[in-house]
Amino acid sequence: MQCSIAKITLSLHLPNFKPFKMKLFLSSFAVLVALGVAQGASIPKNSIQLKNIEVLDGEGKYILGWEINEAGDEIVFEVEAETLGWVGFGISPQGGMTGADIFIGGVLSDGSTYAQDRFGIGRTEPKVDDHSDWRLLEAMELPSMGKTILKFSRLLDTCDDEDYLIGNDTNRLIWAMGDADIIRYHGTTRRGTKSTNLIHADLPELDLDTVQTWPMILDMEMPTVDTSYWCSFHRGPVLSAKHHVVGFNAVLPSAEALQHTHHSILYNCFLPAGSNETLEEVLGNYTVDKGHVGGDCYDPDTILPISYCIMGTFYVWAKGGKTLVFPEDAGYPIGDLPGQQFYMMEIHYDNPDMIEGLKFETGVEFYYTDELRPQEAGIMILGHEVDLSTTVPPNTPSYKDVGHCGSECTNMFPENGINVFNSLLHSHLSGRKMKARHFRGNVELPWLDYDDHYDFDYQQNKPLMTHVNVQRGDHITVECEYDSVWKNGEIVLGGLSTREEMCEDIVWYYPKINVELCTSGYDIDAHIREFGVTAYTETMTPMLRKYYIDAPENLQGDFFDSITYKFNWTEEFRTEYTNRRMYGIHTGACGIRDEVVHYDITYPESFIEYVPPNQCQA
Repeated sequence: MQCSIAKITLSLHLPNFKPFKMKLFLSSFAVLVALGVAQGASIPKNSIQLKNIEVLDGEGKYILGWEINEAGDEIVFEVEAETLGWVGFGISPQGGMTGADIFIGGVLSDGSTYAQDRFGIGRTEPKVDDHSDWRLLEAMELPSMGKTILKFSRLLDTCDDEDYLIGNDTNRLIWAMGDADIIRYHGTTRRGTKSTNLIHADLPELDLDTVQTWPMILDMEMPTVDTSYWCSFHRGPVLSAKHHVVGFNAVLPSAEALQHTHHSILYNCFLPAGSNETLEEVLGNYTVDKGHVGGDCYDPDTILPISYCIMGTFYVWAKGGKTLVFPEDAGYPIGDLPGQQFYMMEIHYDNPDMIEGLKFETGVEFYYTDELRPQEAGIMILGHEVDLSTTVPPNTPSYKDVGHCGSECTNMFPENGINVFNSLLHSHLSGRKMKARHFRGNVELPWLDYDDHYDFDYQQNKPLMTHVNVQRGDHITVECEYDSVWKNGEIVLGGLSTREEMCEDIVWYYPKINVELCTSGYDIDAHIREFGVTAYTETMTPMLRKYYIDAPENLQGDFFDSITYKFNWTEEFRTEYTNRRMYGIHTGACGIRDEVVHYDITYPESFIEYVPPNQCQA
């Protein structure tokens, strides 16, 4: 595929907004992810003058613009839709009609206008809201073009139970349009849904004319298995002095790459302390430029030097993610170590239909500069260990899993703490809500990040509205809420597959320190035995560890099958089970370059819970 160089202006909508320009290589991925339109397309010519623009239908027939007012309490929308009938727009808790806050408007044949505030109650005509909070500002039809343009607004928080509270988490937008001004069912082709962040921080300025780009691409056939984690090795740029990485992007130049690449992780590779080898000697024959495409990261029979890289997380991209740009005063150091730098790229291929022979390119690229910035940035993984102690009970619409980062680890932070500027909340298909809670002593501070409408297909490296200072001795707990009802009576286990679960918050911060992992998990042996298991066997598989129940006889078999189909999940057991995993003692893990320190951890004792300001109650 040919890539062109184009200059685009991405405009954000906060009161202190400053336009910026990025010169980007616009592959189909860059267009789709950065601009939110169909592959290979650009935003169609339109009349919208607001700071943010998204194409909601993928074809340019329904274009949305929006911005926040100067006071920061009201949002203005503008829609350009290819119809002369009614136009509908809404914000939905889960992307469907139920609970959706809906605006419907249009222009009649005599030139008069109409607008309605409605509330979704299921797959039927939404009811008219008892209190109208949407305001129609402008409306016009363009008969020669077959288009209707509507401009309308509402408060971010209307204090109306039938309205959606617009926050800076994921917003699931729904849209529809009719052929005429009689409001009736829109059919299956003239409606849709799309996730975005209506409220977000300014993206820092980055002019790609002033930086260099280093791509790391893997071109191979996707493995013919449901879930695979593929590790490949790549050389970095040859540098004679320290440089700073100032941004990252995923490289997904095809529809196949977009569909089947669930996430990418880039790792730095390091020699262990005291080693007399060089990275060239250890990794040089395994790199993609030498024709070695890598292998399965978790296959014990795979002969790859993974251990040199696994503790050096460098960048994480997840499905739906956009470009990551660092603050203007921060950069990640490269070229500060002698010799050639090497990276390991882990690609999570998602192939539930077991497609054979499908070959495509996928990868990541980073932007770097020799103009060093005042602060050096680092990356850290918070949350729950990826293991069996995450076992979501069957048919459970709301189950919480937690992972702690305690003072035993944060006491290693510098005197003035660290400043978190970016957050990627990450779970899988059962994830519904996520929250990173921040404690100082027994007082909970404002959340580091949250998402009450988590969308597996829209995972963002999200710039925080304000940088969060995490001090020595602070405590961070990542909470994840899961729904297992979709599994039709099966449990959900912690694991690497998208049908299994993770609970992580991957944060960027400054100044850089050696702590790269701060997680916890419930003791696995205690976890298994609480189901009444008296004997079990543990084996290593390509997808982490597998457990087989040996006794008692009535539970014999694979852990997943036995706990799903043979174990009796009584209400009493569910309650005790959930409370123990929420509030019981976890084993904490503090990951430093060459070691992991373990300690006991739970929530801070008798803490005072943070309650977000509520103007409606006030």
